[in-house]
Amino acid sequence: MAKPFFFIMGRPRSGTTLLKTLFDAHPNVKIPSELPIFLPLYQKFKGVKNWDEKNITLFIDHIFKPDVFNNRRIENLKIDRERFTEELLNPGQISSIQDLLIKFNEHAYSPFDKKEILLVGDKNPVYSIYTKRFIKIFPEARFICIVRDYRDNFVSLRNLQEMKLEAPLLTLQIARWVHITRLFHRCAARYPERFCIVRYEDLVQQPEKTFESLCGFLNIPYSPGVFNFHMKKDEILNTFQNPAIEIIHKSLMSPVNTGRMNLWKEQMTAAEIQVADQIAGSTADLMHYERAGKSWYFSIFMRSIPMWLYCKLLFTMMTVGSRLPYRMSRSIALNLPGLVRFYSKLRGKGKTGNQPKQ
Repeated sequence: MAKPFFFIMGRPRSGTTLLKTLFDAHPNVKIPSELPIFLPLYQKFKGVKNWDEKNITLFIDHIFKPDVFNNRRIENLKIDRERFTEELLNPGQISSIQDLLIKFNEHAYSPFDKKEILLVGDKNPVYSIYTKRFIKIFPEARFICIVRDYRDNFVSLRNLQEMKLEAPLLTLQIARWVHITRLFHRCAARYPERFCIVRYEDLVQQPEKTFESLCGFLNIPYSPGVFNFHMKKDEILNTFQNPAIEIIHKSLMSPVNTGRMNLWKEQMTAAEIQVADQIAGSTADLMHYERAGKSWYFSIFMRSIPMWLYCKLLFTMMTVGSRLPYRMSRSIALNLPGLVRFYSKLRGKGKTGNQPKQ
């Protein structure tokens, strides 16, 4: 039978990888590097009722096909295919596609020493959009949702714009932050026993207290040794073997610290802060982030409308697309960002209030 399971949800550059690394360093937890393949695998195999040798072998053959997901490959997980296959074929191990997906994560490589595995997890920021769907697919899973100050989140994304993680447009990124944060709160209100929302700032300012609370939420023992994760720097980087991923996560190779807090105070203009504060609005207040100003401007509202509409369209299409065959859903995801590029050309970056500080 599969182990208890949990998800780490959050926007890109919100602290999801820090949280994942802390749990990866826990001796009783297995949580692999990012590889967002759960939904396409679920779509392909959800109709299978009899998990005999033929269907299990088909599943294994499918997941080991070469593919790339945002610079990430199945090879990064370093799964021992022979051992993985042997365990899956043992009688009574698999009864559903959910069991297979959890086993897949459990067999992923970890640079940290392990004891008895009590819990298996998954961390892929893109999954945050599909939180409600994963609630239904994994009815016993728990969810830790991490939220970072919307201004620091934007600055962090903009500082890595050459990596093309997401379009560094201020109105778009704050709209996404609001959408996802509100989604987390709605889910937590409906499933309070399954959801825990944590702020990035609380994690780095009070790491031991915050992490101990999260361990209690997941019903696993607290392990203070996780904060020595940076001692495994070389092994962690070797897991990726990809310079792009190393650049994205280089700040994680040091002990937990507050050095990435309040970057916005130095790296955003007064005009950008004004735009961000207005768009974040009451959602910022909900998360106890102090806005520099609470004035409301019609001009900012009008400029933000196209990105609000795009954000709604993108998330709706991604949600609907996740239920389509994989190739079709991926095509939709790849083509929608063209709308942002088109809008940027029409408006001109210098006129949108999104121009990076020089």
